Parts: sequence; structure tokens; C-alpha cells
Amino acid sequence: MTSAARVTQRSPAHRDEVTAVHGARWIATAVVVVGAVNYAYTLILTRLLDVSGYAVFAAGQGLVVCTAAVAVVTVPWMLAQALARAGSDTERSEAVRFAVLTAVAGGIVAAIAVGCVAMEFAGTLTTLAVAGSTLAIYVTRVSVGWLQGTERLRTLAVLTAAEALLKFGVGLFFVAALGLGETGALAAFGVAVLPYVFFWPHRFRDQPRRPWRSVSADRDLWRRASGVASLQGVVALLASIDIVLVAMLPTDRAAAASYQAAVMLGRVPLFLAGAVSIAFLPALSRRRAGDPLTASALRMYLTVALPLTVVAATVPNALITQIFPSGYSMVSTLMACTATSGLALGALALLVTFAQAVNDYGCLRTLLVGLGLYVTALTSGWATGGVLGMAIGGLCGTVAALLLLAVRHSRRHGFGVAERPFGRVVLPLLALAAGLALLRPFTYVWFAAALVVTTGALWRFFGRRRTPVLGIGPDEASEGGPEAGPEEAPPNGGAAAETEPIPQRTAPPPAEARGTRAAVHDERAVNLLVDAVWRGRVRPAADEELLGALAAARRNQVEGRLARAYPRQLAATLTEVESATELFRRNLVESTDRLRAAGLPTVLIKADLAGDYVYGNFDLVVPPGRLRAAQAALDGWYAHRTTYWLERSTKVLLEPLKGPAAHLHGSVSWFGVPVVPTDRLFARAEHVARPGTADGRANGSPDGHRRGAGEVDTADPGTDGCAWLTPCPSDRLRIWLAHALFQNLTLDLSELLALRSLLHPDIVAEARREAAREGWSAGSRGALGTAVEAMARLDRGEYVPLPLPLPVATSLRVGAEHSGHLLGEGRLRTATREASLRVPLVMTKKLRRRVP
Repeated sequence: MTSAARVTQRSPAHRDEVTAVHGARWIATAVVVVGAVNYAYTLILTRLLDVSGYAVFAAGQGLVVCTAAVAVVTVPWMLAQALARAGSDTERSEAVRFAVLTAVAGGIVAAIAVGCVAMEFAGTLTTLAVAGSTLAIYVTRVSVGWLQGTERLRTLAVLTAAEALLKFGVGLFFVAALGLGETGALAAFGVAVLPYVFFWPHRFRDQPRRPWRSVSADRDLWRRASGVASLQGVVALLASIDIVLVAMLPTDRAAAASYQAAVMLGRVPLFLAGAVSIAFLPALSRRRAGDPLTASALRMYLTVALPLTVVAATVPNALITQIFPSGYSMVSTLMACTATSGLALGALALLVTFAQAVNDYGCLRTLLVGLGLYVTALTSGWATGGVLGMAIGGLCGTVAALLLLAVRHSRRHGFGVAERPFGRVVLPLLALAAGLALLRPFTYVWFAAALVVTTGALWRFFGRRRTPVLGIGPDEASEGGPEAGPEEAPPNGGAAAETEPIPQRTAPPPAEARGTRAAVHDERAVNLLVDAVWRGRVRPAADEELLGALAAARRNQVEGRLARAYPRQLAATLTEVESATELFRRNLVESTDRLRAAGLPTVLIKADLAGDYVYGNFDLVVPPGRLRAAQAALDGWYAHRTTYWLERSTKVLLEPLKGPAAHLHGSVSWFGVPVVPTDRLFARAEHVARPGTADGRANGSPDGHRRGAGEVDTADPGTDGCAWLTPCPSDRLRIWLAHALFQNLTLDLSELLALRSLLHPDIVAEARREAAREGWSAGSRGALGTAVEAMARLDRGEYVPLPLPLPVATSLRVGAEHSGHLLGEGRLRTATREASLRVPLVMTKKLRRRVP
């Protein structure tokens, strides 16, 4: 199952949180890489350029960065918010068109402006490089907003880091190899953003063509763009005005340099807040004000920002003197103020993001008042105590602005779920600060303690895994699960119309009230699961043992079967599974009916219609070359569209407001590598009748086993026929095996049950012939042999690890076998793709299984 499929098994709130948390980690990592590369780039250029050339470069870089800051905070954030709320391709198309218009028009205006300024200090070629780089940055921000809005945050992070690395390499090549001097160093800014062109928003087909001037008349988009620019512009002023002011005021240059260095170190929390904001904005834009996700975003920020601030504020002077030259003697004195103000500024930036997500642009007035207080405090502090007074005044002004905005936000929206008690957050922080302050005279001891604190904070931010919301009981509500309340429509009435409230559960029996954290994942629990589900032997079980079996059942997608074996103790789970199965059948019928009405047949794969369905999506294969047409046919049915970067041309996940998503496949492939030919799949597929019919053989099985609740038959569709097809038995057998071999590298208990019903000699023989035709004969035999051996051991009551891992040798051999087959057919690109992905896939799956 793909990572997107695993995420969609969870509640919408938790799914959004997981996506945002992982995205924030990727964005934060990219920010660190960009900062390090930019610093190295600047440092090396001081050696490669003469003094006058470097001065021109620094001035041109400042122009590019300052003017591009408007595009960076306006175009991507506005587009990301519009895409997150859009309910149809028409709305998405309008948002993209508006973003392109504003980016191009704004880029032209900005390029002309910076060109006019650059002519005062640079030559013609350097001026053109500055103007061209500015225009390129503006235009490519559309791709940034597209990736952010579609929540492809990992791709965005990789591109952000790649931009810095490409600028570094190209700039040094232009300067050192071609001798282009400052012109080449500035032209690298424009070259570095070219990879974003490959992620330009795709065209929305079947949308009515409208003149570009009609896009400019959309008042809501203009209001949103101006609101975002205003809010983020004020935040940018709060973050930079003190650095400019200290350079302009008549003060000692060494003291001013010390202040600027201290501010650079103290602004680290602001960069972390930016990463969290970028990742959480799309999810927050789909939800109501005061959603629990706001608390999750704030908690993630404080998790790492608070400890880092304490470390920065208590850094010993002896360590500072080792890092900075002698002229920066005041850095250590100023750090306590600048680090704390950086923490407050990051929190303020998050509050602005929360307000922006719900179109609360009225907070601009409060923000402007805070800006006024901040400037007043800065100037008053400088007049009273020089640079040190300015640092103290900046701290007071930032805290005052933060308090104003926090009070307003709390009264209007709240902060989602209640946070931990005040004392449990502040007292440990005060103790940590006091401890590090006492250790300041002992530099080496302080450094060791600070290293431990910093490592722990970064581990919690980057490496800590949140517990999945799988369960049963109160833990679910605490993680933002269904009991956190119904989702509401976004304020602009966009994509998500208000969904139906999820029914509140009754008080669960003892086995479920204790939460999944008390589950016993031992051999006894697995044996209980196997006895009940595989062997049909229901024996009395204690609550703790049953809870462990339920946890194992969830990992194997058979919780419904276990709940039916113990209906009293697992009543809530049974209700949950039945509700999920009903939603699956409803969404399947709705989506396939729409596709059939558009003339698109579909084949449902990897689904056992005879029983429960607890996956987060269902898989539909459409005819070759019809993937885009299928998306267009479902326009309006789904609220959110996602793709996996390795499979973006072959698969798409369309998520409705409620229930499992439709996973559309252009072919039966994994990671872009086709396995089962689509044309033969459709040629051999069978019609099914509507669920609940009583005639015909069950689910196309040749042995005519007794049909379960809602099972379908293979009679002619007629008036009761379903809109989808099912693979013939031998194709079903191969698809289950291929899914295990080419993606999961495991077979869970639900898959073993599906395979057991297909182990008829005729079906197995035909499947082997087809697998040989498709080039993975040895792999299919190895996987089937592993499965059959495991089934025999389960029949005998012996222990089998579940899910059952396939042997590493089998996983590697099937990759070599199939890629060789593809190479023999002349499909060099596909064969190379499979060969290059096979070893990383095997290693990743093997390491993941070791993680508890």
C-alpha cells in the first residue's frame, strides 16, 4: 500500500496533521540547506571577486531578494490557499490563471523597477542579469504555489534545496570558469529557478476558455492576494526593520555589526515558523477557525523553538569570541534579547498564518498597531541605551505586538484544542534556562549540555513519529480524530461543504476503553487472531489479549473478521468497520457510475467485495490513455486530488469529502513500472451484479463457495449490473502477488485469505502462464510458494509473522527478472527505472519492518 493510502485510512484531521508535520520537517530541512549554501556562496565570492565587484554583487543581490520577497509571500500562498479550498477543476483553473497573471505582471513591473535602480551602480549586462533574475523568480513562484497547494511538500523542499545548490554551482562556474564576474554571480539567481518550470501547473482539460482579462475581475482572488501581501509584508517589516535601522542610526559600527550578527542568530525560530506555516497552510485553509490543527502547528513550532531559544540566549561569551572576530564583542550580551524576540516573532508569524488561512485579514489593523509599538520601542531603546537599549526595546516591542495579536486571535478564533497546562510548559523551560545560565562560566560543560538540549529538540522535530490514529477509545479524540468534532466548510464556501457529523460512540467495553497503547503485540495475541480469523475457532479471551489481537488485526486489515468473532467485546470496532464498508460501496458505486456515464469502463482490483473493506482507497484501472478523461469525469465528486511523485503519470488519488478515495490507475503498475497488461486485463475482465443479488456464483469463484454479506456474482449486468468490472480469477491471483512483490514486499492476513480462495489448480496454472508472458515467472512462483507454506503453517496452528515478509532474495530476483524482460522488449527507460528502484525499495521496507 502506498504512503498516500496509509494516510487516507486515518481521520481527515489526523491525515492533514500527518501531511503537514512531515511537510514541515522537509521544508525546515530545505531551509537549513539553503542557509548553509547561501552562506558558502557569499563567502566564496568574497575571494573570487574584487572589492568593487563584490559590492556590485551585494547590492544586486539585495535588490533581487527584496523585490522577490513580494512574490514569495503573495503568489504561492494565495495560490496554495485557493487550491486547498477549490472544489472543482474549474476553480483550480481560475486560481492558477490568476496566479500566472499576477506573477507575470508583477515580475515585469519588478524587473523594470530593479533595472532602473541597478543602472545607478552597475553596467548594462549586470543590470539585465538583475532584471532577468527578478522576472524568473516571480514567474516560477506559480510552481511553488502549485506544489504547496497540492501538498507535494517533499518535492517543494527538494526543489528549494536544489535551487540553492544550482545557484551555487552555476554561479561559481560563471565566475571562476567563464570569468563573468558579478554579472555571472547574479545571473545564477535566474538560472537556478529553471527546475521549477518542470513542475508548472498542468492544464485543466474540458474547462471553458475565458479571456485573461476575465481573471483579473475576480474580486475574491484580488482580495486574497492583497490580504496575503499586506499581512506577510508587515511580518517582513517586523523581521528586518531593526537591521536596517541600526545601520542608519549614528552609532558605533562595531556595536551595529554585533547587533546584526546577534539578530541573524536569533532569527532561527522565524525560519522554523515559516516552514511550519508553509506546510500547515493548505490543511488549515480547508478548515474552520480555531481548528485543532492550529494547536498542532503551534505545538510543533514550540517543540523545537523554545529549547533553541534558551540555548541561544545563554551562550557563553568565551564561545562567541571563538566564533566572531574581536570587533563583535557585544554579541553575547545582545543574544538574550535577540533570541527571545526571534521566538516571539516566529510565534507572531504563525498567528498571522492562522488568520490568513480563514480569510481574517482584519487582523492587519492589529498588526499595524503592533508594528507601530515595535518601531517606537526600537527608537526609544536606542535613544535611551544605544544598541543594547535597542535590543531590549526590540524585545519589548515584539512581545507587545505578539500579545496584541494573540489576544485578538484568542477572542475571535481560539487556539483549537486545549494545550498542556501552563506550568507544565513554562516551569521546565525556566528550569532549563536557569541551568544553562548557571553553566555559562564553564564553557565546555555548557557546550555539552547545550548539545544535548539541541539534539533532543531537533530529534523531536525531525525524528519523532506520531502515533497513528487507528483506534478505539479516548486516544483518538486527543489526536484530532473523529471525536474532535465534524469538519466544517471553509469560510469562503469553497471545496469542502460541511460534512455529516460522525456519530459519537457509546461507552466501549473494557477491551476497547483502554486504548491501543495497552495492546499486547506478542505471540499469544497473534495466535488468538489466527484462531479466530484463519481457523474459525473462537475461544474465550481476556481483554488485554483481545486488544493485542485487535492491534495485529488492524495491521493485517482483518479487524472486521475479528470483531465479528467477538461482537460483544469489540462492538464499537464492528460498527466502525460496517460503516467504513458501507461508505466504500457507496463511493465505489457513485464514482464508477459517473465513469460509465462518460463512456469509461473500469476494473476494480485488490478488493474483496465479499467482506469488509477498511482500506483508505479503492483501486480502479481505466483504459490506456484515459486517465485524464477519468479525472474530468469525476470532477465535482472529489474534493482533493493527490499524486505520488514517482507515479504521477500513472496514478492519481481522488478524495471525496467522506469515505475512501478513488485511486485511478492508468495501468496495473507500481512506481511507474507496468506488470499486468491493461488491454488483456480488460479483455478478460468479468461483469458483476449489484451487491446483494442472490443468484450466480460468488464473486466469480469457480468453486461456488457460500457468498458473504453483500457479495456479488458474475451474472450479466442487465439492469442490476455494476458499473465496474472485476479481473478474472487468474488475473486476481497475479495482481495480489504482484502487489506484494513490486510494492509491499509483504503479505498480510487479508491477502493470504484472498489468495487461499484462488488456489484452484486451473487458476494457478493459468496465472503461471500469464506471469511467464509478463516476465516475472520465477518471482510469482517464489511469492506463491512462500504464501502456500505460510498457509500450511497457519492451518497447523504454528506461529507465522504477520504481515508475512517475502524473502529478500525473492524481492531482488523478481526485480532483476522483470527489468531484464522489459529490456528485452526494448523498454529501456522502464527497465532502468525498475532496476534503480528495486534495491532502495527492498532496503526501505526491511528497515521499516525493524522499527517498532
